[in-house]
Amino acid sequence: MTFETNPRFLRDLLAEAHDGRLQLPDFQRSYVWGDEDVRMLIASILRGFPVGALLTLRTGGTVAFRPRLLEGVEAARKAAGQGPAAPAEELLLDGQQRITSLYGALKCPLPMTVRKPKSERKTLRRFYYLDIARALDAGEELEDAILGLPESRIRRDQVPTIDLSDRTKEFEAGCFPLNLAFDQAAVMKWLWDYQAHWQGQGASRSDQANAFMEKVLQPLQSYQMPTIRLGHETSREAVCLIFEKVNVGGKKLDAFELVTAIFAGSPEPLNLREDWAARFQRIRTGKGLGMPVFDHLRGFDFLQAVSLAATHAARRAGTATQVSCRREALLGLSLADFRAHAPAVEEGFREAGRFLAEQKVLWAADLPYPAQGVALAAFFAIGGKAAQSAVAREKLERWFWRTSLAEDYGSSPESKLAKDAEEVTAWLMGGPEPERMKLLTFNPDRLDSLRMRVSAAYRAFSALLLRQGCRDFITGKPADITTFHSDPMDVHHIFPRAWCERKGIRPEDYDSILNKTPLTAASNREIGGDAPSDYLARIEAKHGILPDQRGAILRSHLIEPDFLRTNDFKGFIADRKAKLAALAAQAMGLPLATAAPAAPPEPEGETDEAEEAA
Repeated sequence: MTFETNPRFLRDLLAEAHDGRLQLPDFQRSYVWGDEDVRMLIASILRGFPVGALLTLRTGGTVAFRPRLLEGVEAARKAAGQGPAAPAEELLLDGQQRITSLYGALKCPLPMTVRKPKSERKTLRRFYYLDIARALDAGEELEDAILGLPESRIRRDQVPTIDLSDRTKEFEAGCFPLNLAFDQAAVMKWLWDYQAHWQGQGASRSDQANAFMEKVLQPLQSYQMPTIRLGHETSREAVCLIFEKVNVGGKKLDAFELVTAIFAGSPEPLNLREDWAARFQRIRTGKGLGMPVFDHLRGFDFLQAVSLAATHAARRAGTATQVSCRREALLGLSLADFRAHAPAVEEGFREAGRFLAEQKVLWAADLPYPAQGVALAAFFAIGGKAAQSAVAREKLERWFWRTSLAEDYGSSPESKLAKDAEEVTAWLMGGPEPERMKLLTFNPDRLDSLRMRVSAAYRAFSALLLRQGCRDFITGKPADITTFHSDPMDVHHIFPRAWCERKGIRPEDYDSILNKTPLTAASNREIGGDAPSDYLARIEAKHGILPDQRGAILRSHLIEPDFLRTNDFKGFIADRKAKLAALAAQAMGLPLATAAPAAPPEPEGETDEAEEAA
């Protein structure tokens, strides 16, 4: 990689921006500066202060980023009756906000668009003027001499009103339009007419005009900005890395945005945003009632799965050393590889959605790790039909529940995605079980501390209970894709929080997954804050549920009815811990955890509990 460093006149930079020779790479974000930012920048330049270096990239290399004109250039050229801009010779990697501001304020004949204070979406239109007298005598208050006026050039929010709506009023106010600053002929005409205007009124402004030209305009016209220019042979990875290093003040661009710009600049360009929007809609809609589990799927996730499939194919062909979905691999993804693997990955996500629905993971918030969706799509894309056989399905279930309950994807997900894309796919297609699969286990004591949905294992147990057929307390219906849309279940307390607090039970005990289960909102309202024995009796009486039916419904949640009938929280927790540990072991394909269930207590009636609650 080569680069050169040299100062360049601001007037030349703005001229090149107007001509089109200096443009932005398409991955640059929109202009976001406000009026105060622009005025402070102009003031710094008028004082001769440095305002930072620029970083550009010569075009014509092997990697082409789609260019776009700086904001305001196209409209300015159209207003001037000029034709299409010249092809980009340089791309501005660092300095977008500064050069766009200076072009709009000092070069463009039209009002520039700036952000409204304290708003990300609302904008203002501004012309910029310099109060000549104040500029010559401003000292440290030069910012106050720079005026930002609305498109009408009349500012009514001050007393007196500032009206610069025609040349005569500019002369009367002694305010120079800064967008003439680099047009020498226009500058000389304005200053000549300014002097003539005052001479006609019996006053002289010659000394002031000469001083303004000498002390303000000439230094501005000769102002230079240091520029680092990268050679055209610079790799795309280097450009993206350098851009991120210098773009410390803005929001970090993700790989999807960078790849979008790369693909747009290819000889046979692809609009990746439009391509992804169409694929996302097909993935999200799926078949039948749709796949809300992928509601939050991002273009970045899709690119990761494509990278896994592409590097897996390259590794098998001997043209790559490793499978990867790291940022570097995504930035190195060729458009040809994307086009080759994207259709299979798209179908892989649809198949992943069907697989997750079978596991009762139906909503995005229920997926233990978003990276698991990427992995599943890669498995199906790489393995094809072989990854969908009954034998492969059973292995896939083991992988899914082990990575979920062992909370495996909580760290280094990219490394694990790459390893699983290679090893798990081979296992699904008849190869040996990956060694790391044997290390994924579940400690039953973890059940005591699973209290919040942010935990992957918490979400996994919720799905496991649905998967093994838990039924709603009132309707007795199990969860499926249809009931999830019409009457969705969520995780609620079995021994109500209010009752537990009255009994002095600690939050760390009653808030764990051991005391929670999936229920509809109607069932949760029916439970209220009453003792289990009370709400069960009420549900039976109100909804005509027989005791044996009630027992079957409760056992579908791995709840022993007698513990609820006797309000035995301690016995219930011990028993359910053993049952949930066994459920986890079964799903993971591991030996049963050694935790004997507690024996249910003898029935004691409900008088004492009712008296205590009274």
